[in-house]
Amino acid sequence: MSIEIQTGRQPSPQLRVGLIGDPVGHSFSPRFQQPAFDALGIPARYELWHTPAKQLIERIRSLCEPDCLGANVTIPHKEAVLPLLDKIDPLATRIGAVNTIVHHDDYLYGYNTDAMGLLHALHEQGLGTKEQNKISLRGYNALLLGAGGAARAAAFALVDAGVEQLIILNRHLERAQHLATDIQQHYDRPVFSLNDPSFLIPRASSLIINATSVGLHEDISPLPAKILAHYDPDTFVYDMIYNPTQTYLLCQARLMNFRTANGLSMLLHQGAQSFSLWTNQPAPIEIMRRSLM
Repeated sequence: MSIEIQTGRQPSPQLRVGLIGDPVGHSFSPRFQQPAFDALGIPARYELWHTPAKQLIERIRSLCEPDCLGANVTIPHKEAVLPLLDKIDPLATRIGAVNTIVHHDDYLYGYNTDAMGLLHALHEQGLGTKEQNKISLRGYNALLLGAGGAARAAAFALVDAGVEQLIILNRHLERAQHLATDIQQHYDRPVFSLNDPSFLIPRASSLIINATSVGLHEDISPLPAKILAHYDPDTFVYDMIYNPTQTYLLCQARLMNFRTANGLSMLLHQGAQSFSLWTNQPAPIEIMRRSLM
């Protein structure tokens, strides 16, 4: 099966695409991206490209090689790659973070599929409604943990879906304030930025999203249990971390009988969109889902 429409060149005996980040060894992306390429007969290998910050420019330059379709981008490079690309999609520009790079006609294009990936993941968990292919979260109050690249995508996704208010909680207040300011340019409802969880005032119909790496390597939570305990029973807790599948935050939330989910569903949906951008073909999402879940 040809991918000439996307790449503008003859198919290579072996094409490459990969994940750029530091670390990348924990990633499940090859687990479901490779079966998708294989299912459509696309001769491509999905690889893990561990890339420290000092090697980022060299890594991005390598994406221009003829056999490279592009890449996914993860922590900590989602914001740093923007000035290294030729063209940025308007949504990624607004978010200020890129998680998907496409090599096309000797140019590198940057996209953000995290935002829609998160909304599709939340909708699969029964949150919100779908109206004319747009997911609505009207009536929800969102607490976002973090202010980095993943958090920026989540923040814009949440306000685009119409949450009633957004609270950004981050260790560094200035970064949370900067994100809040960016959001307010596109959103006329309340946005608050905090660096101390003790200032939180829980509200009904709350959605808590962890967009930090806290819990990725250690049994610690980005939100103290004593704060989490103040939330109503209808609270939904979503942790973008998917490996480990049970983070300390999710364990705390389950002990309090909150509904919870890890980041596997978001990984699936953002990855399916990335696949379509690289290949110009619909992603075989059910094959990807079976391989991942």
